[in-house]
Amino acid sequence: MSQRDKVLFLLPATAIALVVLFTVLLFTGLAMFKQAFHRDVNRDIAEKTALVARILNPLLDQGNLEEAKNFCDNFDRDALRLSLIRMDGKVEADSAEKAALLGNHLDREEVQAAIAGAPICVTRFSESLNQWMTYHAIQLEGGNREYILRSAVNTDRTTRILQKATMTSVFALLLGGALALVLALYIYGRVRTPLHALNQALTEIIKGNLDEPIPIPAAGIVRDFATLIAEMTTMLRSNLADVTATRNEQEAILNSMEEAVVLVNQSGDAVRVNRAAASLFQLTGQPVFNLSRSGMPDLLPQVREALKTGQPFEKEYELSSPIAGKVCLLIKAAIIKKSDDDCLLLTVTDLTRLRRLESFRSDFIANVSHELKTPLTCIIGAAEAIFEEKDLPPEQMQKLVMMLYEQSSRLNLLVQDILSLSAIEHRQSAQNWKAPAVALDAVLGNAIAQNRELARENGVEIKLTGSVPIEIPGDSQLLEQAMGNLLSNAVKYSGSPTIEVSLSRQNNAAVVEVKDFGIGIANAHKPRIFERFYRVHKERSREQGGTGLGLAIVKHVASIHHGAATLTDTPGGGCTFRITLPIPGAPAPKA
Repeated sequence: MSQRDKVLFLLPATAIALVVLFTVLLFTGLAMFKQAFHRDVNRDIAEKTALVARILNPLLDQGNLEEAKNFCDNFDRDALRLSLIRMDGKVEADSAEKAALLGNHLDREEVQAAIAGAPICVTRFSESLNQWMTYHAIQLEGGNREYILRSAVNTDRTTRILQKATMTSVFALLLGGALALVLALYIYGRVRTPLHALNQALTEIIKGNLDEPIPIPAAGIVRDFATLIAEMTTMLRSNLADVTATRNEQEAILNSMEEAVVLVNQSGDAVRVNRAAASLFQLTGQPVFNLSRSGMPDLLPQVREALKTGQPFEKEYELSSPIAGKVCLLIKAAIIKKSDDDCLLLTVTDLTRLRRLESFRSDFIANVSHELKTPLTCIIGAAEAIFEEKDLPPEQMQKLVMMLYEQSSRLNLLVQDILSLSAIEHRQSAQNWKAPAVALDAVLGNAIAQNRELARENGVEIKLTGSVPIEIPGDSQLLEQAMGNLLSNAVKYSGSPTIEVSLSRQNNAAVVEVKDFGIGIANAHKPRIFERFYRVHKERSREQGGTGLGLAIVKHVASIHHGAATLTDTPGGGCTFRITLPIPGAPAPKA
């Protein structure tokens, strides 16, 4: 039983206990009064009866029965009722009634006690007088002990008062019990039950079930209390909804940020992180994250110093990631004032891609400058020779003009490949590119046809070993350029007399293979073979007019078609270049 139920139970129980206590006290007082009253009455009537007996005994001894009867008949009935009764129960004289009218009194309790020699006092209701009387009888000593003297006093008023008081007490007890019962029922129905329902509803709300309705009784003292709680709960729901909406907005903003955000305390523990921070520091499944495990040993001392001095900082750190390798991070710190403890808000920006792009841009500019420098130097040299030497022999003039033509063509090819690569990258970044259906078997046939003459010049035979009709969404020109680059590279640089080409369907993907049986490619070159301007044999490539961008274009064309370009060794010697393109409805192949 709860403390509340104990209190509610004690209220009617206390009321009942008080009613019973007061009733018991009243009954006890009445009983004591009744005992004292009857004791006094009995003593008084016994004394008076004894006095009357002293008067009658001499008369009876002298044989003056009539005088004794007259004495009894004429005695003051208001003071004491006297009855002279023979031993057989016949009434000889009575001060209240005519003896002839009275019945035999032998069966009276006080008469029997007097005959037995043990006088007693008896209080009972007199049918003849219609009132309560107290009787006392003794055996007279005169007249050969043949008579009994009975005295009676009127106790009707007092007895009725005592009876009425007793009935009043009983009524008070019943009324008090009824009132206590009504109080108990009221408390149970109007107080305890609504409070219990209210307590259950509040318990559910505390558990987090804010949709739990507050029961409001129709009437009773709990109604106003329940109404106020219902209004308070409604306000709580509204405020909590606002707080939840604000928190969700903050969470959405934080989690949508590309920058990692970490809120740390004095000890370096992360109080709050966003999704980018959890991904950066691999916090999945970790209950607590401390900056000491961030992989940046200088960060935690810097954070503690900032919290100590109150000065924010901005600094670049290098993080070694097992997945991404070395990562360059820019960390900006801001002091967050709190009542209990200051915190530091760290905004982490990943500069790795930017640094790589800067490095790539520098390398690309350097490579382009280097690639442009050679043909431009040759062109400028030939032009200066023609300009300065007015009388050049025809053979030398022809040689210089041929040099101008070859280097100009080489420069033109380089510019075209750079522009192609730029266009492919632009297409790759486009969001709404809708590609038409392309027949790969037809595209492969065109690429082979365009490289037939080059193969004939180099003494190489191109064999189509297999081709199946396959359609995918894509750009036919880019796909043809990628396949043509693989074929031209195999013809020019493989040293293989035969090139085998095939188009097949493998694992819901279209696979284009260009296989040669030539000198192959060393393992050291394979990881970088698809990089821009990377050449396995630089001098030979330049002699053949290569730009170093052919395989990079192949890789990017495969990428914008959600595919991959790979290189493997051909059994028995040589290389196999493969373009794998997913067919719609199938999972994308892995590189």
